[in-house]
Amino acid sequence: MKCTICGIGSVHVQFDGQPLCMDCYNAIMADKLGVDLPELPKTFSAADTNGIQRLFEVERLIMGSAILLTARERWEHGYEFAVDGELTADQHTLFDQLKEKTKRGVSKTYLETGKYSNGQPYTAVKEHQLIGVLSYNETDSEAPLVIIDGKPYNWEEVGRLLQAFEGFQLKIEMKELADEYDEMRSIILVTPD
Repeated sequence: MKCTICGIGSVHVQFDGQPLCMDCYNAIMADKLGVDLPELPKTFSAADTNGIQRLFEVERLIMGSAILLTARERWEHGYEFAVDGELTADQHTLFDQLKEKTKRGVSKTYLETGKYSNGQPYTAVKEHQLIGVLSYNETDSEAPLVIIDGKPYNWEEVGRLLQAFEGFQLKIEMKELADEYDEMRSIILVTPD
């Protein structure tokens, strides 16, 4: 479905009964709230821990009291990062913060892969900590996907990752995507005392 204002962009928002693309929605909100919309890059890339360049698309969302910038990897269920600021925030500075947060986020991994001595492959949790993002699961609306290290895992796969920690304590803490990544601890495994 195309935006009812520009007729070009894909619909992302319903506003006043109109299906709108993000650019048209932001233009309306910026006008209502007196916010400038400086030109920002639509994409950027960041190298992950393996030196692979990952391409991110940038989306801006003007809300009633904040500006949210989100970077999503170009393929479905990849890495996703966000920053937010007040309506008066310098959006170029927010963009720079988003790039830095993304670089930090892709520079660390929480899973390791390898092969047992018998040649069988394995994926395991590194350093007793997982950080991920919950995402909608098109194949099972009852259980979301968990995006870890830029890859989607269903609940059964996450359960297998956690089996090695049977008898450990588990703490699950939810943070908004725009919260600082370094502080985010979605799943933390603690050794028993």
